Amino acid sequence: MIGRTLSLYIAARFAKTVLGMLISLLILIVLVDFVEQLRKAAERPDIPVLGLLQISAFKAPAFVEKAFPFGCLFAAMITLTQLNNKLELVVARAAGVSAWQFIMPVSVVAALIGLFAAFVYNPISVRAFERSTEIQVELFSAKDRKKAGEISSYWLRQEDSGGNSVINARVARKGGKILHDVKIIRYLDDGRIYERIDAKNARFRDGNWVIADAYVTDNDAVSEFHSRYEIDSKLTEDILAGVTSNPETVPFWDLLRTAGKATLAGGNPNPYLVQFYSLLALPLFLVAMVVIASTVSLKFVRFGQVGRMIIGGILCGFVLYTVTKFVTSLGSNGIVPPVVAAWSPFIVAIFFGVSVLLHQEDG
Repeated sequence: MIGRTLSLYIAARFAKTVLGMLISLLILIVLVDFVEQLRKAAERPDIPVLGLLQISAFKAPAFVEKAFPFGCLFAAMITLTQLNNKLELVVARAAGVSAWQFIMPVSVVAALIGLFAAFVYNPISVRAFERSTEIQVELFSAKDRKKAGEISSYWLRQEDSGGNSVINARVARKGGKILHDVKIIRYLDDGRIYERIDAKNARFRDGNWVIADAYVTDNDAVSEFHSRYEIDSKLTEDILAGVTSNPETVPFWDLLRTAGKATLAGGNPNPYLVQFYSLLALPLFLVAMVVIASTVSLKFVRFGQVGRMIIGGILCGFVLYTVTKFVTSLGSNGIVPPVVAAWSPFIVAIFFGVSVLLHQEDG
């Protein structure tokens, strides 16, 4: 039976390796993105460097979140391989410690990291990414964003007193209540366009869109500037959030509520449900990565195939990640239930890894 001291020793080494890898990745992402922000601001000497650094710093946690599974995979492989190279595994095995007992402390730490990532880190990273968007909007003008090649990816159709409107925005924040770089096409029920609005931003307030710095063009191509312009809407804040929110930009604790809003808006709630169950299954995902790492890292060094086995482990990790993304996309489109889409790849991976370990240990 593995002792408490050995368990804590293995768990601490694994935890420190994961932490070191994620911090290094965070710094790397900040530096790379900061260089990109400097490139975007090359023609704007009035933009402070500190502001650009803040954009990169607030944006980085969202990217690091996607690296948690591979962080655990590589950290587990590094930890177990180092123990193997130093013959610590050999001594422990000679004392009667099995592979399962080596995996247990690493798996427990991985599961705790998964719980932290889902319940604490995810909401923080989402809020930080939203803050980076706010700073970017404050520092860069619409012309700068257009020059940088940002896509106007937010589209919305609504009914109003004049007929219908199609709203397009380059940036949407606060659950779709604040839009930037806005274009609105208004048309009658018979499909005839009667007004186009180009504006700096628009805010949804009390059932109306309050539009700032708007250029309103009528059917005769006559354009008129309005510092403030309003159009009514039959949308509500709940419907708006359900229509415009991206599942990856919704904190874990708000995903079920946003799924309900999407249903209310007549949209597809499955992406939010898949994201919710995927975060809920994240501890299991990280444990699956640990099991995969253990299948290639518990071989004795004298077998001379450590490098080949480690490459195999990395490939298995990437295959699991790819299959997970494929299955979750099926769940987002309603082809399979969201719960099945979120949990099934990790359960299959754990069973597969356990089968390999049983074959390695017991033949």
